[in-house]
Amino acid sequence: MLFRNKCKTCDYWTVFELKIKDDKALKICTHCQHQEEIDWNSNAETLISDGEKDVRALQGHFPALARLKNRGDHIRL
Repeated sequence: MLFRNKCKTCDYWTVFELKIKDDKALKICTHCQHQEEIDWNSNAETLISDGEKDVRALQGHFPALARLKNRGDHIRL
């Protein structure tokens, strides 16, 4: 699963990859490759979905966010 967010490690808005295995997920910044393991449950799924909705809403103010489509894409606002 791919989603967009701001990486706390490299400080870029970028595309993240989420690899889910049972009740854990690995959240990977596709720009700096920082990895974070998170508990995978319905709450985590909702947070990621809501975060993507927030990014879409921010595109009105920051159109560059729309360019984040592929692994490794990144921008600094």
